[in-house]
Amino acid sequence: MRITVAHTPDPDDAFMFYAMFQGKIRTKLEYDQVIKDIETLNRESKNAIYDVTALSANGYVQVSDRYMLTRSGASFGISYGPMVVAAHDVDLSRSRMGVPGFMTSSYLLYRMFGPEAREYVEIRFDRIPEAILNGEVDAGILIHDEQLTYEKHGLKKVFDIYEAWRSYAGNLPVPLGFNAIRKDLPKDVISGFLDDFERSIRYAMAHEDEAVKYAMQYARYTDLEMEKRFVRMYVNELSINFGETGKKALELYYRRAAEKGLIKPFQPEIV
Repeated sequence: MRITVAHTPDPDDAFMFYAMFQGKIRTKLEYDQVIKDIETLNRESKNAIYDVTALSANGYVQVSDRYMLTRSGASFGISYGPMVVAAHDVDLSRSRMGVPGFMTSSYLLYRMFGPEAREYVEIRFDRIPEAILNGEVDAGILIHDEQLTYEKHGLKKVFDIYEAWRSYAGNLPVPLGFNAIRKDLPKDVISGFLDDFERSIRYAMAHEDEAVKYAMQYARYTDLEMEKRFVRMYVNELSINFGETGKKALELYYRRAAEKGLIKPFQPEIV
């Protein structure tokens, strides 16, 4: 059977799908590949366009009637996470803040733990540093590669979302990006995808250089070592199967959001 898989161009996603889409492993299913940014995929998931799609932990809340989270392919921050940066010290409670999308995990995380901003402005994630520098916003939430390059632009960290999460959840990793699969697919198709995907991630981790080089065709930067560093931040043993650790982290994520009145009480469905 042939199914459509949509993922982001971010190095961690491309890295994990490398072996599946480049014939490095023998797969049980055939695949059509779609690549779009995470907020576009969050929005499109409402129409269940793709059989498998990348989703933010936040975005999943709105489509849990049609999708289940897969235990493989998740990006958890074990010692890293989104951060808020600015050009100088700023009162975040009075700020105009750039966010990478209202359905992203990082936006919901900030709303859970950070001072409520005066205004939130959706800006494509890779434009947020530029928007801060040109005065379009006072501060912004950084995700992806920009977390490694903001200091080069003269920006400074003014709120560490990961540290706020750690104070709340202890050593549990912070939930960020996931993959979800349609509930209405046949069970053998779901199990076939899960097996293919887990083996693809294992292959990439065992062949890091070639998998990162593949992922760099979608990257915004040309620094191989930097992209390796980014991949290692978010691809780890939890990416193969996040198990009970990931489930507990997700439950705390959704509990905190519900306690803050940001979502209704919610339990994820995981396959």
